[in-house]
Amino acid sequence: RSLPYRLMSHTAEDICGMFISDEDNERCGHSDLRHGFIITFPDHAPSFDIKELEQKVLGIMAQDVPITYVDENHISVGGKIHVCNGPRIHVSNTSQVENFHLMHHFLYDRFKRRYLLVGCVGDGAEEIIAKLENRRQSPGWD
Repeated sequence: RSLPYRLMSHTAEDICGMFISDEDNERCGHSDLRHGFIITFPDHAPSFDIKELEQKVLGIMAQDVPITYVDENHISVGGKIHVCNGPRIHVSNTSQVENFHLMHHFLYDRFKRRYLLVGCVGDGAEEIIAKLENRRQSPGWD
């Protein structure tokens, strides 16, 4: 049952990476979240605007762009080649990613000293982001 979410999440994560600078892409890590993903940045938060990133990603998704496997390390998004660590784990078209949202703030993981960019997809994505926002406002969060 979770496969459609995993495909949408991985696709959304890779599309986000298309709009993140090479420098930040080289230093970031990746993790999974139920119905979403986390992109981690050690030591300092990137300087990009998360709302702007979200709008760029939504723009690509609205364009109905094909996504295809190239090789074990690359995918093609509308004919443009991108590095990918899971090239077989995507929807076949950007418009198949449903209800994409990014949390509009970086979360700070004080234990691992890293900043987290959180994205969610599918049914309940907005609720997941809202829950994280509520937790973020609780004592003990950044």
